[in-house]
Amino acid sequence: MSSLNPHQISVAITAAGMGTRLGLGPKAFLSLNGAPLIHWVTRKALCLSDDIVVSAPPEAVVQMAEYCPGCRCVAGGETRQESIARLLEAVKREWILILDVCRPFTSTTMMQNVLIAAQKTGVAAAFLPIPVPVAVLREGKMVQSFRRDETGLFQTPQAYSRPLLLQLMADAQKQGWQEQSILQLLIRAGGQERIGVVPDEPTNIKITTPLDWQLASLLIDHL
Repeated sequence: MSSLNPHQISVAITAAGMGTRLGLGPKAFLSLNGAPLIHWVTRKALCLSDDIVVSAPPEAVVQMAEYCPGCRCVAGGETRQESIARLLEAVKREWILILDVCRPFTSTTMMQNVLIAAQKTGVAAAFLPIPVPVAVLREGKMVQSFRRDETGLFQTPQAYSRPLLLQLMADAQKQGWQEQSILQLLIRAGGQERIGVVPDEPTNIKITTPLDWQLASLLIDHL
């Protein structure tokens, strides 16, 4: 399966979070290796498409636009899911790649691999392989276990065909569904067998806590 034409791709970047757990202010504006996190993400996204839309804290849309020339910016919502809904309103192309500003180390190769995999079923995502067995816990007890080769951590990038994502978000709004990941909405709708799985890179960390921030400073070469 060949890669998609750049004119078929829109990139939606969630960057409206306030970074509460990290405690350093909005993550998009934090400086890493001399540039804000949003710069590192949009720089790579622009290698794949010229249609990049970024969600920003509502009071910082103008500031966000200054940090990511060549991109469009929209006010984000109160939740990640609401921000993605607003980004979806702003993008019009056949394939939509979803990225997070809190993952500045996502490689362009990983973005391309997820887009290519999505062509088979309409949706694909990166999943980080887990090196040990995983347990399902309930009320302080283990109720089920899975082998390591049966599991993976939900990650971004994620890629969707526009019709599939539009329908999924419309159904979620109608049903009142709220989930942390758009993939969870698809699973809730019974579409889990459509999700193409792409093994993720271990350097594609999510910056959420102070420890993550320290680790990011050690991964500078991967930017």
